[in-house]
Amino acid sequence: MDVLKFFNNFFDRSMSKMKMKKGLLMTALITGTVMSSAVAFAEELQEYSLDQMVVTATRTEKKDLDIPAVVEVYSEEQIEKSSAANAYDVLQNTLGVNTQSQGFNGTGMSTMTSKVMIRGVEKGTLVLVNGVPMNQDGKYNLEDIPTESIEKIEVVKGGGSVLYGSEATGGVINIITKQAMSNTVKVAAGNFGKQRYNVSVGADKFNIVAGYEKRGKADNMSGYIGKPTAKTTVYDYGKGDRKSVLWNWKMLDGLTFTHSYSNNKHEYWQKKVLSGERTQNNYYEDTDNMFLLQYDKDGLKANVSYGTQEKSYDQSKFAKGSWSAKSPYSWRKGHNTNIDLQKTFDMGENKLLVGAGYQKEDMEIKNNNSTYQRDNYSVYASYDWKVSDKSNLIFNARETWATGCDGYQKDNKTGNSKYTHNDNLSKFTPELQYIYKVNDDSSFYAKIGKSFRLPNLTQIFGNGNMNPALDLKPEQGTHYEIGYKSNIGKGNLRFAVFNYKIKDSIDADVKYDKDGFIDEVDYFNEDVKNTGVELSYAIKHDDNWSTRWGATYQNPKAQNIHNYGDMDWHQIYNKYQLQGAVDYTQSKFAASMSVNFVGDRMSTRASITKPQREIKPQCFTDLHFTYAPEKNQKAFLHINNIFDRLDITSNSTSNFYSLGRNFMVGYEYSF
Repeated sequence: MDVLKFFNNFFDRSMSKMKMKKGLLMTALITGTVMSSAVAFAEELQEYSLDQMVVTATRTEKKDLDIPAVVEVYSEEQIEKSSAANAYDVLQNTLGVNTQSQGFNGTGMSTMTSKVMIRGVEKGTLVLVNGVPMNQDGKYNLEDIPTESIEKIEVVKGGGSVLYGSEATGGVINIITKQAMSNTVKVAAGNFGKQRYNVSVGADKFNIVAGYEKRGKADNMSGYIGKPTAKTTVYDYGKGDRKSVLWNWKMLDGLTFTHSYSNNKHEYWQKKVLSGERTQNNYYEDTDNMFLLQYDKDGLKANVSYGTQEKSYDQSKFAKGSWSAKSPYSWRKGHNTNIDLQKTFDMGENKLLVGAGYQKEDMEIKNNNSTYQRDNYSVYASYDWKVSDKSNLIFNARETWATGCDGYQKDNKTGNSKYTHNDNLSKFTPELQYIYKVNDDSSFYAKIGKSFRLPNLTQIFGNGNMNPALDLKPEQGTHYEIGYKSNIGKGNLRFAVFNYKIKDSIDADVKYDKDGFIDEVDYFNEDVKNTGVELSYAIKHDDNWSTRWGATYQNPKAQNIHNYGDMDWHQIYNKYQLQGAVDYTQSKFAASMSVNFVGDRMSTRASITKPQREIKPQCFTDLHFTYAPEKNQKAFLHINNIFDRLDITSNSTSNFYSLGRNFMVGYEYSF
């Protein structure tokens, strides 16, 4: 208690002395940072809001100022202004976030799905839909979630495994779908052959939204590295489409049933660089289903869900003047069953949250007749102790363990079967957080905690050219962070300094054959670390104008002998990011522009034979116009990639590029 009194007295005295200097200090801070970030005016536009309510960070609804973490919230209005097609598009312009994809709008190639990396942690993003984990074997298809079905997205940066379990070593993304929908029809079309159609209908207890998207066609979506040979190939995006449906039924007071379905198809056409001859067509399809029964009333929350994620990859080859029939190359289907129960108890000025969870993972893989499964159990608790009128201490803890971790494989050539088992997967993660309310409009926080990530089933048991790694350890990280939040007049300031080190981070040692194709993959444990600082400021200047900017600087590094040939620390991902946005509204007209600049990038993976290399900066730009002649009508024009840049969105043995300058024109009618 003496230590806590010392901190409280220290902050009281310090803040009292700072009151007279506060205006000058804030002016200098804001002016200096704006000047330094003027070279790249940044982030996806967000509607001005002083102190939004957030659920994901603490599992209970709290104001942003009362949360000991950096939280980014995208409301329905903000998502609409971005004209994003799906959740991946929305998150691409988030401060402190790096994204990768093989195609535009986050499209992937079967198990080579898009990635959203928070604070430089490649495989540490836990994606939730309505609080339910979406990750299956480390994969999540954000491009499958259309924005028309999203009410808001909450991004919590920093290790969050204490309250949410495995895979949250970098942070948590919670996509909250719409519970109440208006009656609307929306159509849009643009260049590259893109089209979108959506219909939503809402009633008292039943709501549904359905959509169809035609992704269009684009040439030269990838590029080679080094000098091309007669066998060097690149990809065109031939065509693709998405069908999706989300509906919910409010069965009783506090009890809701939700079902979401999406089907995505993509065709990548492979051609030789030197001759331009098309040699192979690759057909990718993924289908996601999730059924969720959710109860939320009187401090009790319960979720029961069942989800499937099916991915297929077929090929057709051109030889001797004709195309072969489409033949299956790989197929997998994962199933997730989740049960989670939590209860919040009010204990005077203090609060206690306790919960327990169960997850059943199982997977079928057809190309080597394999089945894998695992049962994950967890118990967790959070105690929010109000130490004084201005300060709170929060104790979080979680115990997670896995059982029934079994794998069955059949060798298609020999007919021999193999059964493997691994139960050595458990972890205890504690966390301590401190919040000091300077006044009603500002707060200081500090925290230290542990995080972890269980190995994926295919990393443990192997698949295709991936060799089994039964001794693979869970990742375990230690995270430190301090931050300051302040609502200043009509603006809000957010500042954070963070540091983490993840021991036994899971990475892959990839070996290639003489033609440059993957021969085999071995998984191993390595170490990664990062130290960084993040600053953002948003302000509503008047009824017409608002602006937002942000900057982050970090130094993510990895250490392993498999890829680098030594045990030195090597830079991964980007070091800095600059963002800014301006928003204008006048009567029936609205416009917004945003820029996201990512610089000092390094290749995410290197090897002794393929050395690490620097990648040119990214600069994502968006310009959006809306005109509403009547309350029930709205027309819009969105222009993406204003400067027609060829940005690298993902790289390994080849580069994948962003779509050139593109636009969408649309119309929405409400009835």
